[in-house]
Amino acid sequence: MAWSSAKRPRSSKDRGIDMRNEAKMIRRFLAAAFFVLGVCSAVEQTRCALLFAGQSTAPGVKIMASYGGELGYQAPLWVAHDLKLFAKQGITSELIRIAGGSRSMAALLSGATEISQSAGVAPVQADLAGGDLVIVATSTNRPTVSIVAQPKTVSRPQDLVGKTVGLVGRGEMNEFFFLNALERWKIDPKSVTFIAIPGSQPRLVGVATGTIDATILAPPFTFEAEKLRLTTLADFTTGSDPFPQSGLVVRKEYLRNNRELVKRVLMAYVEAIHVLKTDSEKSTAIMKKYMRITDDTIAKRSFEYYSKLFSQPPLTDEKGIGVVLKFLATQPGTAHAKNAKAADFFDNSVLAELQREGFMARFK
Repeated sequence: MAWSSAKRPRSSKDRGIDMRNEAKMIRRFLAAAFFVLGVCSAVEQTRCALLFAGQSTAPGVKIMASYGGELGYQAPLWVAHDLKLFAKQGITSELIRIAGGSRSMAALLSGATEISQSAGVAPVQADLAGGDLVIVATSTNRPTVSIVAQPKTVSRPQDLVGKTVGLVGRGEMNEFFFLNALERWKIDPKSVTFIAIPGSQPRLVGVATGTIDATILAPPFTFEAEKLRLTTLADFTTGSDPFPQSGLVVRKEYLRNNRELVKRVLMAYVEAIHVLKTDSEKSTAIMKKYMRITDDTIAKRSFEYYSKLFSQPPLTDEKGIGVVLKFLATQPGTAHAKNAKAADFFDNSVLAELQREGFMARFK
């Protein structure tokens, strides 16, 4: 069984999630040809485009970096770009929004981008399928998402049976959390219809209008959901387990061949996190721009929420990768995750080098 399309109704045979083809799906994503189709689809669905605001003219290398959407945990990359912190390190940066971790990992593996800011689920899945990716920093080591629902149709988890849920797409961080919740609630995923809606704003509107019954959101859109009096079925932010919500991913080969460049990227990234923790005015203006919101109260609340959450230094928590592997080991197609070692999926050595050199001391 496959995911349903957001553009046309599907029959009952299409309901649910068939995890048995997950490994094949990821391998297809690793192909460059599929990357072209996937990114073009993402562009069409989310109307994303290259963002050249604040592009540096400083001499040096150029990087193309992707980010997944308009949620506040993406802010370190936005700030590093818009405040020309990359340019400060001799790097000309361009940002591209690619909705969905699988698509952004495909772009990375094909060489179309050098860096991706992504949740840890996508690179772990890609590596389990034979990819060559590594997480070099994690700016958010805690989950930030919640499951919200339309109160007229869903007031408790069991009401999800027979309902329609909108998520980013197959193999994404959203799916990880939703399947985790369904497992906890003892609900068969096949009893729920899933459709792909890449953007948070469209999913919020979909739940509010009753077009879909539930979705997963993070601030600022969970704050918007509160204003709309939507039902919160699960709040993953209250859990005790760490989770690699957002960080920087590169190819292992790229890290080997460009270690000093990656080091400079991380210097800009660390400084961006410092700005996000200390400068409300600059941070809020940039977050409003990329989150596409105009409500000053929600923007301020989003800054206050994330400024406390960002990890400084942005070291990856091995336990968080372990949480991802533990869950993937229970899913058809990624059962071999039970034999994987969490330490193989991330590399904190560049950040550790910056710590030894005293760079981090500037931002205490």
